[in-house]
Amino acid sequence: MRTSNKFNTIVLHRVIDGKALDFIDIDLKSLKFILSKSEFNFFSIEKAYADKHHERPNICLTFDDGFSSDYDLVLPELKKIDATATFFIVTDLLDTPGYLETEQVKSLSESGMQIGSHSKSHPNFLELNAGERMEELHDSKVILEKIIGKEVTTFSFPFGFYDNECAEAVFSAGYSICCTSKHGVSSNESFIVPRNSINANTSLNRIDKILRAAVIQRVLWYSEDVIKENLKQSFPRFYIALRNLISAI
Repeated sequence: MRTSNKFNTIVLHRVIDGKALDFIDIDLKSLKFILSKSEFNFFSIEKAYADKHHERPNICLTFDDGFSSDYDLVLPELKKIDATATFFIVTDLLDTPGYLETEQVKSLSESGMQIGSHSKSHPNFLELNAGERMEELHDSKVILEKIIGKEVTTFSFPFGFYDNECAEAVFSAGYSICCTSKHGVSSNESFIVPRNSINANTSLNRIDKILRAAVIQRVLWYSEDVIKENLKQSFPRFYIALRNLISAI
């Protein structure tokens, strides 16, 4: 029996082989726990959109910023179960300590992973004018397409900061899919993709609930988004400083 056309997109950042201390990190144990869930397909976003006849729910793992752990730790685990994921790269961080090397990005793509843009310099898009937004969107897209020799179709907003004007800029720059940090379950009939965060504070039990995305979990996500959206719009710098606290609500 075919499942619905909905899929659950997860946002992750750096993976640590040991205890994850920084808010955005997760430990390797948590990643292995996620990938052990054989009741799900683990697909890149582009593969989830193309998949029309699946029998298991689709989970899209996305990794923001382009940390070196994407290649060193994540890729080997994905290969073990023949899974794919989407990696969002900040191009100004390429070939800098702790981040992916250009050749590693190319290798990720050649291994079947999707490469997306996470901007050129990781700014708050709400603080940019129209020209600055387009520069961030266009330049990162061109750089990544030159590296992988493929079209880059998908973009994710740094910090999750965006409004309708920012989303329209993404599509005007030539991307076909726009990822946010609002919670929810995606549909391949919509090209704005909500994503659900897992971080250093997320227990294995909580991870399991996030992956399953039952109705009660979706209600909690909605409540959290109301709080986060007000903070992002009114106090963006305050929001960044308090992301750790907000994530536990």
